[in-house]
Amino acid sequence: LYGILKRNSIDVQLMSNEDMEKIQTSKPKFLIEAGFAKDPSDAMTKLRDFAMQLSSSKVAEVSESPDLHIIQSINSLDEIDRIINGISSRLREWYGLHFPELDNVIDSILGYSQIVLVGKRENLSEKVYEDAGFPDSKVEMLSVIAKKSRGGDISPENLVIVQSLAKQILELNELRKKLEEHVQTQMTQVAPNLSAILGTAVGARILARAGSMKRLARMPASTIQVLGAEKALFRSLKTGSQPPKHGLLFQHAMVHSAPRWQRGKIARAVAAKAAIASRVDVYDGKLNNTLLEKLNIRIEEISKKYKNPVPRESKKDERPRDFRSNRDFRSKGDFKSKGKKKKFKMKSKKRKKFGRR
Repeated sequence: LYGILKRNSIDVQLMSNEDMEKIQTSKPKFLIEAGFAKDPSDAMTKLRDFAMQLSSSKVAEVSESPDLHIIQSINSLDEIDRIINGISSRLREWYGLHFPELDNVIDSILGYSQIVLVGKRENLSEKVYEDAGFPDSKVEMLSVIAKKSRGGDISPENLVIVQSLAKQILELNELRKKLEEHVQTQMTQVAPNLSAILGTAVGARILARAGSMKRLARMPASTIQVLGAEKALFRSLKTGSQPPKHGLLFQHAMVHSAPRWQRGKIARAVAAKAAIASRVDVYDGKLNNTLLEKLNIRIEEISKKYKNPVPRESKKDERPRDFRSNRDFRSKGDFKSKGKKKKFKMKSKKRKKFGRR
């Protein structure tokens, strides 16, 4: 508030810490002296009402932030993908009882669903395949396969349910397209620099994992690099194994298209620029093209410097070490004393003597 008033050329002064402490400790007294309340009980009631209204306004302000709506959109998009995959596998298995050869020929579930909507394989024609978007070579193949299919007949009751599944897949795909466009437009408005570095889809998933733009802006690059790989990170801390090189950043085109030995370094460079981009989006909001240019320069340097994989150093002791007690993980037999071994041998001799197994 003080900064806003100063920028608007309003002459204001900050109170001293002592005066602020007096007001905080004796709020009802000041309300009564200023004439806002009649007695201490009335003052406490007004303070309570003010606190409730202030908290409600803050909750409403946080709920209106566009980054939270982006998080819900990208989570809905991922959920729709999982639903489509589940229904698709069930559709292929069910309709495959009637037309099993179709599953091996058609990879796209959208084209498969359009064929299922036509009905039985006897009703399929070349026009149906062309309307589904298949090339001429595949149209001829499907026509021949449909005539020589070894699948059984399907009842009208079952066919209606199978067609409803196919219709549901096509409708969910249309909803997915709308959500994808919505995420893209919102990310370019709310986080233009983060979208330029990571892309709209990966940037939205990183944002969803962080929780908000402000939380993402406070995160260091090392944390952003392993977002989405928390299980592997904690496993490496517990067992002493190699930590993960990347989490959700593996979906970035520059990372997953790079050679194996360059992915960790490229993911680190991308995470560093993503951390800077998120801070620029939160505190400035304007697009800065130099971030992407510097990232491209850094990735070119990495690709030139590490053309070939670096040979790994051979370790003498490959056993993992316990980071808490600084001891090796060994089998129980390594810590057995000689006395215990002798005692065990004596027992085995007695068992042989009396014929016990």
